[in-house]
Amino acid sequence: MEQAKKSKINTSLAVAYRAKAFLYNVMNTPDSVVKSALEGLRQVENIDDDLPTKYHLTYMLYSAYSNWEDAEKMEYYIRKAERYALKEKNFNLQANVNNGIASMYLTQYKKNKQQNLLDSNIYYLKKSFALLQKHPAEITGNTFAITCINLANYYLDYSSEKLSTRERKAFQYLQLTEEKLKAKEATSEKWMNVFGIKSGFAKKQGNLALSEQYLLQGLTRLMSAKGNYYKLEYAMNKELADLAQKKDDTKSALSYQQKAEGLLKKSFNEQQLFNAQKLDVQYETARKDQELQLLKERESFNRKQKYLYGGIALALLFGLVFMFISYHFKLRYSIEREKKLAKEKEDAQQQALMQLQLEKEEQARLKVEQELLDLRKQQLEKEALANSLIIDRKNDTLKLIQNKIQNGQAGNIQKLIKEEMLLQSDFEDIKMQIQDLHPDFFNRLGEKAIQKLTPLDLKYCTYLYLKMSTKQIAQALHVEPQSVRMFKYRLKQKFGLGKEKDLEDFLAE
Repeated sequence: MEQAKKSKINTSLAVAYRAKAFLYNVMNTPDSVVKSALEGLRQVENIDDDLPTKYHLTYMLYSAYSNWEDAEKMEYYIRKAERYALKEKNFNLQANVNNGIASMYLTQYKKNKQQNLLDSNIYYLKKSFALLQKHPAEITGNTFAITCINLANYYLDYSSEKLSTRERKAFQYLQLTEEKLKAKEATSEKWMNVFGIKSGFAKKQGNLALSEQYLLQGLTRLMSAKGNYYKLEYAMNKELADLAQKKDDTKSALSYQQKAEGLLKKSFNEQQLFNAQKLDVQYETARKDQELQLLKERESFNRKQKYLYGGIALALLFGLVFMFISYHFKLRYSIEREKKLAKEKEDAQQQALMQLQLEKEEQARLKVEQELLDLRKQQLEKEALANSLIIDRKNDTLKLIQNKIQNGQAGNIQKLIKEEMLLQSDFEDIKMQIQDLHPDFFNRLGEKAIQKLTPLDLKYCTYLYLKMSTKQIAQALHVEPQSVRMFKYRLKQKFGLGKEKDLEDFLAE
């Protein structure tokens, strides 16, 4: 995100906000998803490029409002995502958005039980399946499997056809899903959907043994897959326990229930770990956001400062122009008056003396004003130096924090921040002392040095000139005191000083 903001490229910012929204979606914080997704869309609202990013941001908004069951917002964003998918001519996105629209209508049907909503659900599911058949190479395995599972689930729970017809149609879609799963083109948790639907049909037919067999097959597939699926395994064992109770098989029911409780505990531990990681990510995200806000405020301050300096320079320019015009007018006036008074010798001499006095006073005033301008310029240069040193120190602190985070030493950050706060008051005193430095201080250092001085050399010289101790310099620059002593030795070499000559005394001369 920080790099995207530095680039000031809207499409890059949109991609960064998309990644941020996706992270919040994984952490199940829909309010943060909405905030990041809307900010991402705002970056590219007037740009026709990168339609997939617009689609994914809009689809995540649809998903967030689905969690809140906000029908109006759901339809608004899913239709917007549909327009982006069609405009991009991406058949996989079109299939996904059709599944989303179908899901929206099914949610509304569960509330209102209106047949037209259920008809819309199956219409969009079949529309999605038509894309799978027409463009199989451009549809991902997961999209393919989700579409087929949704169709099979429709025939299990909502179709009004005969049960045998519904089973035949559903099993055709499940067969296609199994082919994708066996080819490793879809994620393994979908095995549970496949065998769960098959088990559901067996249960509707009253064949509890076959229903149990399907669930066991699904559980076997799930346990042999890579990764942890504790929640899904728990749900299947609970279903198996219910089936065993209906069969009056108390022993099996107890066994399945015990397995379910064990899986529930594992799932709970996994959720606790996820919550801890979620809090850590939220903390890091908040810290990063705060850093970005500080950078933004600093940039705004620098921009205002530039405007201020520009305004001062413009005012000075207007002042000089006014002074020139005023002086020119007075000069012309004096010449004309001298011509008029030339007829009278005494008056002419007196006028000449008066004019000479006026010119001397004017020159003296101009000289004083120029000296004031020079003093102001020197003061601004010293303030700029002081601010530069403070900014360099802050940047060094930020880089050190970043390195500690990357090296896994995040625990030392709080200590570093406390040290930084303790140094703050010292640096305010240092800033005032720097502003009292003679303006030719660095020029004289350059003249005395026998080797070229680097910016870091000048920084050390400034601290030594201000009588800062080795410990204070080390804290200000985030280095070890030994490094400061070694650097002082190298500085003496650059100035050609002998062992008996003290560097601090030399700089004070």
